[in-house]
Amino acid sequence: MIPPFTAALPEQEIQTVTAAVEQILHSGQLVLGPHTTAFEKAVADMAGTRYAVAVNSGSTALEIIFRFMDVRGRVVLVPTNTNYATAIAAMHAGARVQLYDSGLYPDITDIERRLTPEVAAVVVVHIGGYLSQQLPHLAGLCKRLGVLLIEDAAHAHGSTLGTRPAGSLGYAAAFSFFATKTITTGEGGAITTNDPELAQMARVYRNQDKDDHGRRVVVGGSWRMTELGAALGTAQLDHLDSDLRHRRAVIDRYSRELSDIGLTFPALHGQISGHKCITMLASDINRNTLREKIFAAGVELARGIYEQPLHRQPVFCGLNIADSFPVADDFAARHLCLPLWRGMTDNTVACVIDTVRRTVAADT
Repeated sequence: MIPPFTAALPEQEIQTVTAAVEQILHSGQLVLGPHTTAFEKAVADMAGTRYAVAVNSGSTALEIIFRFMDVRGRVVLVPTNTNYATAIAAMHAGARVQLYDSGLYPDITDIERRLTPEVAAVVVVHIGGYLSQQLPHLAGLCKRLGVLLIEDAAHAHGSTLGTRPAGSLGYAAAFSFFATKTITTGEGGAITTNDPELAQMARVYRNQDKDDHGRRVVVGGSWRMTELGAALGTAQLDHLDSDLRHRRAVIDRYSRELSDIGLTFPALHGQISGHKCITMLASDINRNTLREKIFAAGVELARGIYEQPLHRQPVFCGLNIADSFPVADDFAARHLCLPLWRGMTDNTVACVIDTVRRTVAADT
């Protein structure tokens, strides 16, 4: 059975991490040490920003950004096609979340009509690591209106729009390093920004709210990344460029060899992280039936990214659910994620392509 994803590390990285773990355990410094510092520098380099601050999750990274912005009582625009955490982080910081329509990319027209004086921030989510060509327009619009643009870059490690890296397109960004991500620390996240004050205060928020004098000055938490996690992430970031090239080659091959059977692949306008390979099915293809038949033939496809958008989640029933979100509903119903991971062999890719082609042909 070909899985949708595996997080196996190559032997070279396992050896690097093993040596780092031994050093950390001998040192006795398990948090906020040299490995965290090295990891933060590598993340800042990846994102093209002056600062990166490592924390315990991507959700925490978002919440710290919103708390620093003091969004209490103000509106934060969040795409309905995203993870639960994107909205909850803003709500935990006291914001009034308002959803806007989104599929793979944000619906810029819907955002524009919601940009009232009550809006403090707009969040864009780089689904699967794909970046919208309209982001520079949105960034310019937000700047003119005095609204901060926040990137949820949980899927976008190493993604670019042209030459601009994800994580540098707005005021600040939140990355996730969860176990399923392109770069993983097991659990973990990071904030990237060019604002020195945000970077400084993020370090206070993550460390039980203590400033350099041990005073409690904000409401934060025990939100640190471990040294062990940082060492694991740094080992992978050292090989990010080659990993990105490999993932891109797999995505390009899928696109070349499956575009003629009712699968549509997004155009790429820069590098892509390869967190997901997303394709849209023709409207006459039943996704659930197709997935079941492909599974029976030996290839397991992951569930789609957010097949239940936020406006269909019970926990958000108090938000603007009277609105309609046609873009999100269409994307949720028709997209498919093909197997993809680092180190995926040519033979495995060929097997996936052959299985999908035969199954779609037999179904039409």
